[in-house]
Amino acid sequence: MRSECYFLDVQEPDGNKYTIKLEQDCLTVGRSNGNDIVLPNPDKTISRDHCVLKCEANCWCVIDESSANGTFVQQWNDDTRIDVRQYGRLQLNNGDVILILGKKLLEGEEPVFWRLTFRDSDKTEGISGYQLSAYIDYCLSQQKLFLVNGSEREEIHLTRNERNLIHYMAERNQANNNQPVVCEYQELITAIWGDSFGHTNNEVTHLIWVIRQKVESDSGEPEFLITEKARGYSLKVKLIA
Repeated sequence: MRSECYFLDVQEPDGNKYTIKLEQDCLTVGRSNGNDIVLPNPDKTISRDHCVLKCEANCWCVIDESSANGTFVQQWNDDTRIDVRQYGRLQLNNGDVILILGKKLLEGEEPVFWRLTFRDSDKTEGISGYQLSAYIDYCLSQQKLFLVNGSEREEIHLTRNERNLIHYMAERNQANNNQPVVCEYQELITAIWGDSFGHTNNEVTHLIWVIRQKVESDSGEPEFLITEKARGYSLKVKLIA
């Protein structure tokens, strides 16, 4: 990684500015003092662990950590704000701005953001087009799962038990404003097999492993089916009608 080439130009809600050199492959962002990049936030509009900046093969992306008010990206060539929560993660290009709500939003007021502008010092012109990282869609009405990568959209064929698991987790997300919910082993067992008699946590773990082989680029570091230690799993998916 050419860490010396990447920077964040930070603008606080009050207008104060400073620059951070990105010297690690992974940096956590949030209001908690334990983060690599701490954003002081008395109004608590920023989550304690809000998002992560991660570099893989010289490509940086931002990952939302199920934040309360979301992480947004404004493209370098477009004023549109993209909600990172819809995709799980977004690739960053030179000039893209990460927006994080910095103050409580009162009626009639415009939102005030922390603005984190991503800079690649090797790129001064001819910035490449914006790209989305791969993500998964789930159609609740048809109970179908799709892997989306750029312009390609591939249906992932599921067995009955796999579909039962994904559908249940997607419905839990839908009931939680489309945000990932931690589903515990016992409820997953009931959702998959209809009752818990004769079934174990290990069977759920194996089923998760099988699905990961179908949807994850690296099942050892899953992006979509996330292990929640000693509790169960959560699903990062974009829900569609």
